[in-house]
Amino acid sequence: MVAGERLQGRDGKEVMLFPLPYMYISQGEGESYSHAGTLNIDFLGWNANGRVLECPYYAPCSCKCVRTFSSGINANGRVYESLDKVHTPNGLQYVSFLFFHDDNPTSVVGTIYTQGDLIGHTGTEGYVTGDHMHFNCANGKYAGYENVPPDNQGQLVNSTHIYDICYVNDTVLVNDYGYDWVTYSGGVTPSSRKQSKFPWVLYANKLRNNLTN
Repeated sequence: MVAGERLQGRDGKEVMLFPLPYMYISQGEGESYSHAGTLNIDFLGWNANGRVLECPYYAPCSCKCVRTFSSGINANGRVYESLDKVHTPNGLQYVSFLFFHDDNPTSVVGTIYTQGDLIGHTGTEGYVTGDHMHFNCANGKYAGYENVPPDNQGQLVNSTHIYDICYVNDTVLVNDYGYDWVTYSGGVTPSSRKQSKFPWVLYANKLRNNLTN
């Protein structure tokens, strides 16, 4: 998605969108470095020219901050839940999600965002090896945060694959790990796998300019 973008289905319900204009995964689900046993994914900030530090990302749906993490591995983490049910590849439902590592988060518990609002930046706060966004999604409203085996890494209760929660409309897929990302095409079921890989960045930039002008 891009700054200020809002997308609704025919029923007026919002479509849950991936919060970055470009997707570049640096660590996938279950990887042993810091995601063992979890459905967390790390994303680098990226644009048509390559790596972007402190890259802005946007509210994937209208949402409210329901928890903050102030210290430790997940310092400056923020948990959000959707204000209403949203369209996801798994159907119409409430969702919750978290972001970690923003160096200067602005939200506190109770802060409300409209879909497309600036909600955070990639960063280095907490336990990191470089600037990125740590992202995790769950089915339903926020139900807690838990440590899971084998290494007691943390994730949201009721966590699920990000690609089963977020559509990737208007996101350029640079390094998507081959996960089953899909676009929303106006109905209630996912369309075919998105094909806008990195060689199509010029087209994507033109599309973004049309959306933001």
